[in-house]
Amino acid sequence: MAKRTAIIDIGSNSARMAIFEKSSRFAFHLINETKSRVRIGEGAYNYGGILQEPALKRAFSALEEFSYIIHSLKCQKTICIATSALRDAPNASAFIAKVKDELNIHIKIIQGMQEAYYGAVGSLNYLIPIDNAVTIDIGGGSTELARIEHGKIVDTISLNIGTVRLKELYFDKRKSLEEIRAFLDKEIQSIPEQFASSMIIGIGGTLRSLSKMIMEKINYPIKTVHGFEYAIEEYHSLVNTIVTSDVLDLKNLGVRKDRYDTMREGCFIFQELYQRFNAKHLITSGAGVREGAYLCDLLRSCHHRFSPNFKLSLRSLKDRFSIYEKDDLYVKRIATQLFDVLKPLHNIDSSYKFELSIASELSNIGLKLGFYQSNLHGFYFVINNLNYGFSHKQKILIAMLIKYHTKKIISYEEMDAYKTLLPDITIINWLGFLLALAKAINRDLGRGKITLSYENHTLCINAEKNLFLAKETIKQLLKPASFAIIIK
Repeated sequence: MAKRTAIIDIGSNSARMAIFEKSSRFAFHLINETKSRVRIGEGAYNYGGILQEPALKRAFSALEEFSYIIHSLKCQKTICIATSALRDAPNASAFIAKVKDELNIHIKIIQGMQEAYYGAVGSLNYLIPIDNAVTIDIGGGSTELARIEHGKIVDTISLNIGTVRLKELYFDKRKSLEEIRAFLDKEIQSIPEQFASSMIIGIGGTLRSLSKMIMEKINYPIKTVHGFEYAIEEYHSLVNTIVTSDVLDLKNLGVRKDRYDTMREGCFIFQELYQRFNAKHLITSGAGVREGAYLCDLLRSCHHRFSPNFKLSLRSLKDRFSIYEKDDLYVKRIATQLFDVLKPLHNIDSSYKFELSIASELSNIGLKLGFYQSNLHGFYFVINNLNYGFSHKQKILIAMLIKYHTKKIISYEEMDAYKTLLPDITIINWLGFLLALAKAINRDLGRGKITLSYENHTLCINAEKNLFLAKETIKQLLKPASFAIIIK
């Protein structure tokens, strides 16, 4: 597998390129993302799908400059896929030949069901484990859906409804909402009943933009849209307002300028779909077709899925920023043992051992940036990069443990900004203490053999070495409950 791979996705509305760099066998990270709103499908839907010359020129110019970036970043592999607009265009072959001859970029047109599959592969590998759901990817010319059952992709479908198609055939011609709804209903009725699901995985620009609007509306404490969840019924009126708005109204609602001409159309499609499915909940995926195409290449020997215990963001962060990985794993083991031994004292749900273990593995990554304020560096690394395979609640708790585990105790003021996503402060202080205590035990980086026991309000640490530095450090820790610590 190439060290750096460029993935280009030519849609009806935008051409996008993502460049991924591998850090180990299955781990990677994004090093470049470029987007151009070439609108290659513009004007085509009124002319039998024939791509118009101005749109083709824009698309070629964008791909030409994509090729400069690919060359500059020394990508060893380029995968270029095209979806609805080129799929439907009678004159697509001439454009594909020109791009191949002049830019040495090989465009592969994928069918709608393959597009839906790529979107689902990207989402399932990047999100927290999801058992049953339907993915919805609203594009410019088409909308793709994939049915997820027991965590597996069991069916896909592509509908000829998209934002640009809807705009040119209906909104630009000032047709009534009833006519538009009738057109959508006709297409949506073709969806098999098995696709109905209470959970939607939202892919694509429209649903990500809608999630960002909701996040701003509620002053959500994390800016990462990937993994953001909401109850659909709570925002039904917002979706309906967008559908019936004009451009000025969209501006006042907070819609971005580059979405003025597609947001109504996309929300109209979304509304019809979630009502058809009677869906209750949506989780937003920052990963879609490009990520799916990359993963199908990377994981071709693994049925296009990471193993259940593999966490992409965790492995990628450790590959790039871990300095003491063996010590971090030792601290993780000791911290989880402390959690179990002191369970009669703290009585915290065992599910929190997961966040404690991840915080243990990542507690030193900030050192790569600088020794001073390393905990703060680590906090920002996690907040902005621990996105794939973790919920927002898990991510913020892990980040807080990394930031504050060396403090005597966290205050309500320090957790206030994220309080809607955090557990009770007592849990945070206990987990931070357990992490700090585990690191104190390994203060000499010796990873010595120890055994732990707790009885008569005393934690006994039996060690094979003196642990002089550990004893000094432990004296400075503020315990979240009254008990003694003895090192033998």
